[in-house]
Amino acid sequence: MGAVSVGVAAALMAMDDQKAMVLGPKGPLMEEFWDNVRRYGLYALTVSTGALYATFVLLYELLKNPISAILVLVILGGGIFSFSQVLYAMVDVSDFSYGYGYINPCPWIPSM
Repeated sequence: MGAVSVGVAAALMAMDDQKAMVLGPKGPLMEEFWDNVRRYGLYALTVSTGALYATFVLLYELLKNPISAILVLVILGGGIFSFSQVLYAMVDVSDFSYGYGYINPCPWIPSM
């Protein structure tokens, strides 16, 4: 993941010398547009990798203490379990079938 991020960042920075070849009065605007696209790509890459780095550093520090490590592992395990249960319920992957035992309270009225 880190190698891919570094490779994408290097490729985006290498495109700095290339300019958009647009003829006419809209040439400089198009050039600025592609420069902004490149900068926003770098911004998204640095923000996402920075957020991942900050999260992993925090987890690494918490895993040094045995008590907090157990708590972190329980929270992560519970979160993954809860997330999987919600996804299974959303896509209806469960083998459980509901056995409704409907009893007609008025036998003289036919049920629908």
